[in-house]
Amino acid sequence: MVDTMKLQALEQQLKGFFSPVLAFSGGIDSRFLAHSMCRAGITFSAVHITGEHVPRVESEKALAWLAERSLPYRTIKVSPLELPEVKENGKQRCYHCKRHLFSAIQHSVGDATILDGTNFSDLGQYRPGLKALAELGVISPLAVAEITKAEVRLLAQHTSMDEPDQPSTPCLLTRFAYGVAPELSTLASLEKCEAELRTFGLREIRLRILADGTQVLQVASVENEIADRYHDAIQDVLQREGFCSAQIRYSERVSGFHDAS
Repeated sequence: MVDTMKLQALEQQLKGFFSPVLAFSGGIDSRFLAHSMCRAGITFSAVHITGEHVPRVESEKALAWLAERSLPYRTIKVSPLELPEVKENGKQRCYHCKRHLFSAIQHSVGDATILDGTNFSDLGQYRPGLKALAELGVISPLAVAEITKAEVRLLAQHTSMDEPDQPSTPCLLTRFAYGVAPELSTLASLEKCEAELRTFGLREIRLRILADGTQVLQVASVENEIADRYHDAIQDVLQREGFCSAQIRYSERVSGFHDAS
């Protein structure tokens, strides 16, 4: 059921910002936030971060979406692996990474109010990056309006936003278990491999490297028929990209290492 009161509260909240800057990943949350600001007639600009942690195809889609709507944007290239705390991939990786990325945005936009797409569901999960956002004064309108992930999708559909069922696409660093140091070459292989696997029609997948070195390809249970149909071709892609030992595991959710352990 669509909660239009939350939508009204969100739009009213957004009208209180003067020419804000939206940290725009191109995911469903930041797209819905941009969509809502357009609906409310709010003048804003977007900033998209690029780097080895962001699949290039996702950056291309994000920037194309903004350009199609003639929304002003800038891109900032940031390399999180320059930070030892990120390179070491400890449990606070996301905190250090988010602080690094959003500090770069702050440096670029000056005193402008920065918004991001954190939703209310995110607040109930282990997300150390949220602390960094709070320290930097970043505002998360969806979370403030208590709009959950599921409600983002419902409201996106209700307001005729394109692709309300867009799969989540977290950064590539999340594919490594804590303590496993990400290498640039492995990130590039992960990016290429997942992109090729999606050409078979798979949408909800994660190729992961666990703490013991095990390689796992997580596939959403609803897509098991596709994975079975292209099983041999999938194995060929995994082997070609250096993930020949990857085990295919089906799960209802493909987010989080706990599902793959």
